[in-house]
Amino acid sequence: MLSMTGFGTGEGATGPMTISVELRSVNHRFLDVSLKLPGVLAFLETDIRKFLKENVARGRVTVAVQLQVNREGAGAGLDPDRLQAGLEMVRAAAAELEKATGEAHPVTLEHLLAVPDLFRAEELEVQQDEMRAAMMTALKAAHQGLMAMKTAEGEALVNEMRQRLETLSTELTNVEKWAPQAGAEIQKRLEERLEKILPDQVDPQRLAQEVAMLADKANINEECERLGIHITHFHKALDEGGQVAKRLNFLLQEMHREVNTTGSKTNLMDITQAVITMKDEVESMREQILNLE
Repeated sequence: MLSMTGFGTGEGATGPMTISVELRSVNHRFLDVSLKLPGVLAFLETDIRKFLKENVARGRVTVAVQLQVNREGAGAGLDPDRLQAGLEMVRAAAAELEKATGEAHPVTLEHLLAVPDLFRAEELEVQQDEMRAAMMTALKAAHQGLMAMKTAEGEALVNEMRQRLETLSTELTNVEKWAPQAGAEIQKRLEERLEKILPDQVDPQRLAQEVAMLADKANINEECERLGIHITHFHKALDEGGQVAKRLNFLLQEMHREVNTTGSKTNLMDITQAVITMKDEVESMREQILNLE
């Protein structure tokens, strides 16, 4: 079972180029990819998105790609067009100066070297297929690191949820133990109340029947039984693993319903305290589920 939170980096090289990829993932309902690419690698956007769609189920994934070029040993030379333009510019400036001062100002090499961008580095030729291969090498390495972190965090989440399930099961056992006492107190309270409200001539047998019916409505046995079933199914889903976040979320909704109903049916202090604890555990698990893929 995987968390949606993770981080991974990778590198790939071809010739003088080194491509670095950084992947960051946080929780999101669907797969949402945010991509930052150098312009020279823009043609690889479709490949990157396709790879992530096939290998990441959910989450907001940020992809940051950097390109480094080692120009050591690359040839350099004069830019002929820039040289001609610079020479004409320097000659024009010398002519204007001579016109203004009446003195000749010959053009020297020093003047030409002051012209910006007179030299150019030799272009580095790298084929697109080579860049694609380097990119995929970096992307796969980053994805491997991302998945390792997602797996580790997913296991930690599962272990924590198992602990919360144990607490939930313990409190449920306590509630089941206290349920008969709660039922007896409810019946006693109802009898006392009805005896005050109803006339003395009411048939005792009829009174007992009415009290029993009202007490039955306050019975929490069914809620306890269904909650126990949901806990069992939750454990089973965790054991199966995979992408079961939606199923777990549904089970937690049902658990929350049963716990709430249990709390509303009885005022016994011990059960009320147990219900509060169970609610806290269910809510905590609902928050944790948001981080599971």
